[in-house]
Amino acid sequence: MTTRQNSIVRATEIVTSASACVAGGALVLLMLLTTADVIGRYFFNSPISGVFDLTHFAVSIMVYLGLAYCGFRGAHVVIELLYDKLPAGARRVLNRVINLVGCVLFGLIAWRTWVQSIDVRDMGEASQMMEIPLFPLYYVVAFGSGLFAWVMGLRVFVPEPEGGTVK
Repeated sequence: MTTRQNSIVRATEIVTSASACVAGGALVLLMLLTTADVIGRYFFNSPISGVFDLTHFAVSIMVYLGLAYCGFRGAHVVIELLYDKLPAGARRVLNRVINLVGCVLFGLIAWRTWVQSIDVRDMGEASQMMEIPLFPLYYVVAFGSGLFAWVMGLRVFVPEPEGGTVK
């Protein structure tokens, strides 16, 4: 790997790790919120209002900000039924094709979500119970999808080693 490639990979690692930390923070907050809601509901007969909306936001943040980290680390689910039977050269080509297709698809998702976020903002769409504006969530989805598209595009040119995680 060249020095330039190494610096791009390192910068990508920093951004995906930061994104994963935000996703992890959303998970912790969701866990605390759910625990407080269950305690309030069953022990004090007083559930927290708006938990459904907040859960929706937290899950979206966790999924879309966690995708790129999983893709960068090679931690996504892989079914290797026939893959292991292919020669090494065919596996490398297949990995690059898959990453290229994924890059294009997630790039399209990021682009269309960004365009949709503008419409959502202009229309003033908000969550059902708490009336939280939805457009920031669309920005998060667009960013997470774009970051995952970047990681998959990076894997076309700087393939992940056979063993897994790139350091």
